[in-house]
Amino acid sequence: MKQTLTLEIPEDIYQALQEEAAKTGKSVEQLALDWLSQHARRGRLEALMPFFGAWHMSPEERARIEQMLDQERHMEENEV
Repeated sequence: MKQTLTLEIPEDIYQALQEEAAKTGKSVEQLALDWLSQHARRGRLEALMPFFGAWHMSPEERARIEQMLDQERHMEENEV
């Protein structure tokens, strides 16, 4: 389900979005949505780390979680 979100942002941030939109060929709205999507997910897996060994997992489950964490870290590194 989609939701509508209306934001009032400072002019300098909007200008930066417009410049990036011109470079990438994306709309300002799509860039903002991309950024929000990436940052909304950031840290969700990391938040589970204190509980990582608290329950029994098969080697396959453990490997999958480690893979997900690696992917999230890689995404964060590439955003810089």
